[in-house]
Amino acid sequence: MLVAAYTVLSMPYMYRSIDTGLRAIDVRTLTEAAQSLGAGWGTILFRVILPNIRVAILSGAFLSFAIVMGEYILAQYLAKPAFAPYMAFLIQQKAYEPAALAVLSFALTWASLGIIQVVGRGRGPAQIAGGH
Repeated sequence: MLVAAYTVLSMPYMYRSIDTGLRAIDVRTLTEAAQSLGAGWGTILFRVILPNIRVAILSGAFLSFAIVMGEYILAQYLAKPAFAPYMAFLIQQKAYEPAALAVLSFALTWASLGIIQVVGRGRGPAQIAGGH
């Protein structure tokens, strides 16, 4: 139930991110060029379109991850074990463990940003266009 609720909550952020990524490339021209070279729809999707919107997908995933990490109310109302209610419970009980969890969540967030940077680099525009 919690996964379904988080999915509905993060859908607008993921949609806007992918929509922006698709608007940044000329999908029609890329599709026609790939079809003229004999590529099928699976090849067009996985080898032409998805690599071009990889950063947009990763950005949407990071936004969704950040929303889920910070969402306290939804998890509390559904009475499911999640990170935010657990951290709120620890704040009431202990002194140092919540600070360690906060540092851990910041480290996880920065690691996610680093992964987006590394994976999102890919090839430069000159290499995609065929230049040397």
